[in-house]
Amino acid sequence: MMATLDVDGNYEFLSAALRDAASDLEQLIGTHRSLVDEFEGHGWTGLDGLDGAGTHVGAVIDNLSAVAERIGVGGQIVRDALTANHMITRASKASLGHG
Repeated sequence: MMATLDVDGNYEFLSAALRDAASDLEQLIGTHRSLVDEFEGHGWTGLDGLDGAGTHVGAVIDNLSAVAERIGVGGQIVRDALTANHMITRASKASLGHG
C-alpha cells in the first residue's frame, strides 16, 4: 500500500511506519544474534556470514530510523510552508493593515 504525502499529515503516518519497521527489525536482529550466540556456544564455527548479515541489518535499521526522522522534520516544514502560503493567499489588504 502506498501512502500519499500531503498537507493532511500522511508524512506522520509514513514516518511512524518506518519507525515501526526499524523496531521490528531490531527485534529480528535480537533473535538473530541470540541464535548466532547459541550456535557458537555449541561449538559451531564459520558463522562470519551470519555476523555480516547482522551487521547489514543493523545498518538498515539505522538508515530507516534516519529516514523516518527526516520525513518527520521535512514533512512538518512542508506543512508549515503550506499553511503560511494558504494564509498569505487568503489575506486581504484590510487583514494586513492596509486599507
